Amino acid sequence: GQRERGLAVTGREPEQDGGLLRSALRYASAGWPVLPVIPGEKVPATAHGFHDASTDPARITSWWKASPGRNVGIATGAPGPDVLDIDVHPDGTGFPAYNRLIREGLVPRPLALVKTPGGGIHAYYRGTDQRNGHIPAAHVDFRSRGGYVLAPPSAVAGKRYEVVRHEPSEA
Repeated sequence: GQRERGLAVTGREPEQDGGLLRSALRYASAGWPVLPVIPGEKVPATAHGFHDASTDPARITSWWKASPGRNVGIATGAPGPDVLDIDVHPDGTGFPAYNRLIREGLVPRPLALVKTPGGGIHAYYRGTDQRNGHIPAAHVDFRSRGGYVLAPPSAVAGKRYEVVRHEPSEA
């Protein structure tokens, strides 16, 4: 059975798609520009990367019809989300830094938490026009204007991005 929850899809689509097109269209309908990403990787499948991201359903559909297994990228920063990327690496993890940010009241409750294939998380927030940030020693990245993240149900190395928690939208 399917393990996806939250923003993921029902089982009505062909297995090769895994709900990628439907998810891309759902993100776009929320106003978040999306882009196709090479299947199984984190590399954009467009000539200009996140600059090609779109909310146009016809364009998005044509991208995924041409290659149904493409991962879904979301361009970060308004109108898309800001994403705090907490990594897990052999030399350390970003969870202590993230927990400290929470304890100190420096980050609000995220709109969504997504488990990444590497064991980290993406914490989604309302998008801003802030710049991207990177704190290598803390294993924390901030994605906003000029960035993108992979989104559920994308997969890298056979492991999926999975929604852990999602705040219900007001629709």
